[in-house]
Amino acid sequence: MRFTEVICLSVILALFSTLFTGAYRQVFEMDRKLEKLEKNTDSLIFISGSFTASCNGKGFSSFDEWEKACKSMWQLESIGWEYVGESVPEPGNQIYQVYRGNWKGPYGCGEVFSKRKVSGNETDNSEKRF
Repeated sequence: MRFTEVICLSVILALFSTLFTGAYRQVFEMDRKLEKLEKNTDSLIFISGSFTASCNGKGFSSFDEWEKACKSMWQLESIGWEYVGESVPEPGNQIYQVYRGNWKGPYGCGEVFSKRKVSGNETDNSEKRF
């Protein structure tokens, strides 16, 4: 009688361990996907936010500095920026230069547009970098 009880208990434990292993594997996969999504979101927020801040004169002092910092922090394959043009001013309003930043890396890719105020003595220069 005792031998059959031990065998039944062993079978029940084996079945439960299989179920627990499957559940653990699913939780591990969900955790890995959540971590990747978190990294994607963090890189998107930081890179686009720092580009916009650089256009507004806050954060990085130049786009080149922005490129170097973001490339090293997020292991980016490519990162760049370009001058797009000037916004069409309405009478009595400020003129803005529009810039585009783009990147590609292991945590995703993206692009962001931002505008920068043009002071009265600046001229349109598409090659200009801060």
